[in-house]
Amino acid sequence: MNAPVNTYALLASFWEDLKSGSGGPTMIVLMIVAALAIVLIAAVLILFCRRSKIVLDEGDGRKRTIRTGRYKAVKLPQLSKEGYTFGGWYKDAALTEKAEDIVQASSKNLVFYAKWIKEGAEKVTAPAEDAVLTAAEEVQPPEEPAPAEESLSEENAEVREERAEEDVSDAGAPSEETPAEETPAEDAHTPPTKAEESAAEEAPTEELSEEEAAEAPAEGSPAEETEEETEEEDENETSEGDEIDNALVTLVSGTKVFVQYRRSFRARLIQSDEDMKEYYNRLRSELLSYAGVKERVSWNYDSFNVGRKQFAKVNANRRSLILYLALPPAEVDEKYAFRDVSEKKRYAAVPVRYKVTGSRSFKYACELIEQAAAKFGLDYKRFEETLEIPYEEREALIKQKLIKVYAKRETGETVTEEELEKYIEEGATVESLSAYTVTDRVSVNEAEILISDATAKQLVALAEEASAPRAQGARAKRSYVNLDTVSANFREGDRVDLAALQAKGLVEKKATAYKVLARGSLDKSLIIEANDFSLPAVKMIALTGGKVIKIKKD
Repeated sequence: MNAPVNTYALLASFWEDLKSGSGGPTMIVLMIVAALAIVLIAAVLILFCRRSKIVLDEGDGRKRTIRTGRYKAVKLPQLSKEGYTFGGWYKDAALTEKAEDIVQASSKNLVFYAKWIKEGAEKVTAPAEDAVLTAAEEVQPPEEPAPAEESLSEENAEVREERAEEDVSDAGAPSEETPAEETPAEDAHTPPTKAEESAAEEAPTEELSEEEAAEAPAEGSPAEETEEETEEEDENETSEGDEIDNALVTLVSGTKVFVQYRRSFRARLIQSDEDMKEYYNRLRSELLSYAGVKERVSWNYDSFNVGRKQFAKVNANRRSLILYLALPPAEVDEKYAFRDVSEKKRYAAVPVRYKVTGSRSFKYACELIEQAAAKFGLDYKRFEETLEIPYEEREALIKQKLIKVYAKRETGETVTEEELEKYIEEGATVESLSAYTVTDRVSVNEAEILISDATAKQLVALAEEASAPRAQGARAKRSYVNLDTVSANFREGDRVDLAALQAKGLVEKKATAYKVLARGSLDKSLIIEANDFSLPAVKMIALTGGKVIKIKKD
């Protein structure tokens, strides 16, 4: 019982000696050491009390967040999914570096990616790098709301798919109090079965002339369903890998001008990282080393053809190259972590998509090229050429017509490049908005992070407008449709409008106007014509290379 009293007395005596100076230098040193020790202990306690975050990317836009104390051991969960075998957790989106079952939380946030192996098939799907599942495999009935997605960042911990439920235009129709999760006519609709979808998507067969039959590839060859390279490419088309910059120009008069810059393949390559330029030169040389392969650079791609058949396509952006090859996806080993994009019309002839980001993936890309060449029966003779690709600023690329500029005043009038240049010379201010890269699958949460609301509003301002026939007699009635429902019921490149939705039973027959809402994931590039869009929906459509078309107000 006397110990606390004696300790207190000792400390009091120590303090008095220190104040009087009788303790000498030793006392002062001891006091400083004690203070530092207290600070150190407090810092260690604070460090260990802070929470770490582990993000588990399960694929298909689903992410799970584990919050735990720093430096604690965490056992990663085992997952299951009908029709797929769980292949473990990986440290990278390309699924090349496997993670241990038990990991230690650290001061940095950790991200792990799930590997899924389709049962009975040679197909791997990975989040971010590889599209997770095709829509036909993973479509959920629209009457069941999409599972809530956990945040990708702490600031967006509770991002809602309709958090900014702002009307881009009210279309003159009376507003109905329908929450984002409700889709009046969708609930009664049952999505088509896989068999029905396959039947609906099967192209009609045509008889070939003798000449065409002579040119047709043998059955089972990768070019069996290739398109001939005779059609002109649509330079206004956006596709995966395209980088879009946005800016807001305010004139001296106060007028706002919305501006969008679209880079060509050549511009993207010129402004890519130096190591990507080196990999491009090596990849190009490898492709041209096979006899009969010819190169054609277009606005969107660098294409490599054998005669009139597509052999490969290459796209580029700042930190990666995307290679598309004429290989049967079912015959490609899962170790390559490729994506099957055969459902997309523009890649039907080159359905194996592989992303090159470094030396390992470049080595695999060369192996895949060799496999494609074997299918075509091509001989190899080493070709080597290094193109000089110096970096150039945007203004120089615009003058060379390698970047297209789209500009509109806030009132809707188009502004030419010359007019825009003149406004800037006169003192107009330029404010950069979100720049984004087109992908072919995006979730609501990802779209919210990648594109700001200000940019989404600008995308609406730049959108094309269309007129719709006015309903006769009946009172105007507004309906709603969610993007994941649209994605499940339409094909890549389809035009979606009120009539098409009504024909599929996705909105009420009596509806005269409708609004597009964001939900779940979108994995198709679609042209959507509607009276109104939520801002998150606009972001998702833009990120997948689709087009928003506004119906004019009466």
